[in-house]
Amino acid sequence: MNDDSSNVALVLSGALAPALDGGACPHVAVLLRSEEEFLPVVASFYSLGARRGGWLVHRSIEPERDREALTGAGLDVTSLEAERRLALEQIRPAEPPERLPPRLDSAFEEALSRGLSTLWSSHTPVRPDSDAFDHAMKVERAWEEHFRDRPVVTLCPYVVGGLDAPATLSRLTQLGAHHHDGVLLPSEGGLELFKPG
Repeated sequence: MNDDSSNVALVLSGALAPALDGGACPHVAVLLRSEEEFLPVVASFYSLGARRGGWLVHRSIEPERDREALTGAGLDVTSLEAERRLALEQIRPAEPPERLPPRLDSAFEEALSRGLSTLWSSHTPVRPDSDAFDHAMKVERAWEEHFRDRPVVTLCPYVVGGLDAPATLSRLTQLGAHHHDGVLLPSEGGLELFKPG
């Protein structure tokens, strides 16, 4: 892939790249004000991962829709898939959360054997309702337990638009306290990294 030809806006580079350079932030949440903010953020995340030699896995409820959307956001999905640098993995809502991570194991090992350095993964944005958030916390726990101490960088998008200020603060606190090394927050300049305690 010719990374220089990508037209993805690098919305994460100012916040996420420095954290990753220090090796201090492999599992990051991002708070989004709306689902419309998701595509530029996740496309930028995957673009950064591709430039760093990563194997990209997008976990999606509707992979075909997300494939088209990521392409529309400027990510060269066709080339990345042809080079076996990007995989879209379907999330099966009825499946127990601990089943998805092991499904990636053999492809992950194969990607590492081809010289790719790290698994970079994100997923469909989590809606603000409490049921979606509670389920996501179970998924996060299973993901973290399965991939602990392995070369994995994870971006977890959470929509907080529609929540009042106390609920948003509670969400930030929960995300910072459980499974995440940092939380990206919307700011005037794009996104800023908040590191808990």
